[in-house]
Amino acid sequence: MQLELAVSKIDKFGVSPGGDTVEVTERPTGGVSIVLSDGQGSGAPAKAISSFVVSKAISLIADGARDGAVARAVHDALYARRRAQVSATLTIVSADTDHGKLIITRNSNCPVLVLSETGEATLLDEETFPIGTKRMIRPHIVQLPLNEPRTVIAFSDGILSSGKGKSDRSMIDLVVAAAGELAAESPAQISGGILDWALERDKGRPSDDISVLAVKILKRAEEKDVREMTMTFPL
Repeated sequence: MQLELAVSKIDKFGVSPGGDTVEVTERPTGGVSIVLSDGQGSGAPAKAISSFVVSKAISLIADGARDGAVARAVHDALYARRRAQVSATLTIVSADTDHGKLIITRNSNCPVLVLSETGEATLLDEETFPIGTKRMIRPHIVQLPLNEPRTVIAFSDGILSSGKGKSDRSMIDLVVAAAGELAAESPAQISGGILDWALERDKGRPSDDISVLAVKILKRAEEKDVREMTMTFPL
């Protein structure tokens, strides 16, 4: 098996830097984790929040903490640091090769979409809350076998608000339909395609920061142990 991933993101129109942060880190016991956070508000203040959340999460993952414990500890740190005055979403998608699990951890109003090899969609949308503002907040955690082909799609709420949409079931159904049409494509085509879909709804001027993460677990085409990563970053 092999993992492929891609991230597509854009800032809110006329605002820089964006308030979303996404980072990828290797796990000390094997595998990788992708951490996505959307800080409250927009611009530099929101970026400071999401950067703090992601850097704290990655530090704890590097120390060997389990993802659920990471989410709780990051919440406690943000709650204490900002006196319960700011919030942030947090989503962690991990390929834990030590335990053979694909682990999805959410503290977000945005669901995570899981597509099977046959294209069957499962929506991970159990109620959970952004971190930082309430004392006791638990993450929603799902563990799946790592040896089965599947696609995981996570995103920030700029997707749900595109085209002046609302984070209700009808809007989520539109996102699921858009993702389903791209299910057979590469992670880069999936994340880019969903981002383009949202930009079209916003007429090219995103009303909020948008981040889309696509992770695919695939059967290996060849026995090659080389790890590769590419990035395109506008300057």
